[in-house]
Amino acid sequence: MWIYTLKRVGLSIVIVFSALFVLFALLRFLPGDPITIALGPRATPEAIARYSEKMHLDDSTLVQFLVYARNALTGDLGTAVFSERSVATMVFEVLPFTLLLSVAGLGWAMLFGIPLGCFAAVRPNTLLDRITGIISIGTIAVPSFVVSIWALLFFSIELGVLPAIGAGEPGDSLDQALHLILPAFAVGLGWVGYLARMVRASMLEVMGENYIRAAQAFGLPRQTI
Repeated sequence: MWIYTLKRVGLSIVIVFSALFVLFALLRFLPGDPITIALGPRATPEAIARYSEKMHLDDSTLVQFLVYARNALTGDLGTAVFSERSVATMVFEVLPFTLLLSVAGLGWAMLFGIPLGCFAAVRPNTLLDRITGIISIGTIAVPSFVVSIWALLFFSIELGVLPAIGAGEPGDSLDQALHLILPAFAVGLGWVGYLARMVRASMLEVMGENYIRAAQAFGLPRQTI
């Protein structure tokens, strides 16, 4: 057990550092000069020197990566160039809204996706199964940003029944729920198809197990099984 745990922990460390290295490399290959972007084209040589020292731009690539990894692992995500605010503070300000959106999107997707998968599994190769398959593949194939745009145009612009932007007034649960409907719909629609296909495959596998056949052989009703 301890050897397995150590292997998993070691693999997790390797994955984290690999992800950090890939992100660091992508930032290095981005076109443009970070000093010019941060300070502007009219920055004085003194300002450029101070910024380079502060951001370790004069150090070797290895040192820059180690500083980058240390800051990321300690929660220091740096400061936004234009707003000059802490990136970690900006992330934690919107994190509750992100978690709420994730829960709401996955929640309604489960309410529809799991029953669809169950209905398809208990009636395999029927019209219901085919319709469920079409719905599932259709929801998977359409990107969430396309669903967002069309839902915004229809429900907010054309019908005007749902708000287009914002998270609602603080303390007003009904207003916040109304603002959550469109984004949760766009995020969760793709998960409806994934859950339906996954549940269908799992149920079909279970329905072929020996204990299911034994229950059928004993004459138990299908609904009971």
